[in-house]
Amino acid sequence: MSTAPAHKAAEWLEELGAISDDAPGLTRTFLSPALARAKVLVAQWMQEAGLTVFEDKAGNVIGRLECERAIAGTVACGSHLDTVRNAGKFDGALGVVTGVLAAANIIQSGRRLPYHLEIVAFSDEEGVRFQTTYLGSRYYAGRLGPTELTASDAQGTTIGEAIRNHSPMFPVPPPHAHLLGYVEAHIEQGPVLEKENLALGVVTAIAGQTRARVFLTGKAGHAGTTPMTLRQDALAGAAECILLVEQRAGNTSSLVATVGEIRVESGASNVIPGSVEFTLDVRDADNRARLDFCKNLFEEFETRMKRRGLEVRIEIPFVSPATQCSTRLIQSLASLVKKHQGRCPELVSGAGHDAVALSNITDVAMLFVRCRDGLSHHPDEFAAPPDIAAAVDVLTEFLSEFPMP
Repeated sequence: MSTAPAHKAAEWLEELGAISDDAPGLTRTFLSPALARAKVLVAQWMQEAGLTVFEDKAGNVIGRLECERAIAGTVACGSHLDTVRNAGKFDGALGVVTGVLAAANIIQSGRRLPYHLEIVAFSDEEGVRFQTTYLGSRYYAGRLGPTELTASDAQGTTIGEAIRNHSPMFPVPPPHAHLLGYVEAHIEQGPVLEKENLALGVVTAIAGQTRARVFLTGKAGHAGTTPMTLRQDALAGAAECILLVEQRAGNTSSLVATVGEIRVESGASNVIPGSVEFTLDVRDADNRARLDFCKNLFEEFETRMKRRGLEVRIEIPFVSPATQCSTRLIQSLASLVKKHQGRCPELVSGAGHDAVALSNITDVAMLFVRCRDGLSHHPDEFAAPPDIAAAVDVLTEFLSEFPMP
């Protein structure tokens, strides 16, 4: 890492990691005060690198390196500045920091690019505030529709109201030239690179997701006076469903399924649960496999709960199809990774990323960086400075000689 030392990336990530809406811990949500402070810091780094800074109405901060040809296309690189609750310091922020440092390298080299370059710090990917993901990148891509704008946060503010009321701190960006492609560096959030003792890998696809809420309704009753054979226990039914999820997902080759929340209505130690709600998250890079799994699973829920005398209602608030990364960009990025470390693992991402939103309008690629123990969405999340430095070097070369469509 010649012109942007590894310690600078580490310092920047520590600085961003100290900016939070909550204390202790790290939490930054869409258009929150902490996000505003983080944007000011990132904008300062962008300006010091030699980029011109803009901000759109959704709070995305854009550092732009203008091409001499005004009508040239644009190559975008970046990630998100928002976090989950009690987050780690690397998820999202690493992609922003490495993008800015790569742009700084290009500018310091004096190289003239035949395209505009934009380093983007997206305002929302995690969806914590409004429970809907990719708000920043969907706005940037022009794909944030009227339906999404009506969703509201815990205080009753809608996405549309939040955007209308937001006053950008920097000039509004010029209209987009056509995007030639998008690349995102991100911690792996998994254990493969660490297991293979490699710093970097390239993503081939991002798994599709189906998120569901399952509602089971039985009959509440006295825990001491209702015989076991006469019960309509919604919680026992939920337990059967949850074990079925684990069993069926465990019999697949790549699909993963998770029940992350469960709520017992009016729960008490001496009351048979009459109503239970639980969440389900199903992911696979194969859309057909994921959809078939959900269909068959939900049908089995119905059959088994009918035997228990329970009613089943299933809501599906979020579906995201799998995203295939561009073969052209994968090959170019992989060749650079091989140049740096000898070989390049090709990985499927089980987590969602801003690249999903950008894939609707352009070719996308992702560079994964090794993270300790595969840990993410956790305060102990960590990527080593030498690995981040390697990512900056690869991004610098990739953005300097972007493979044109």
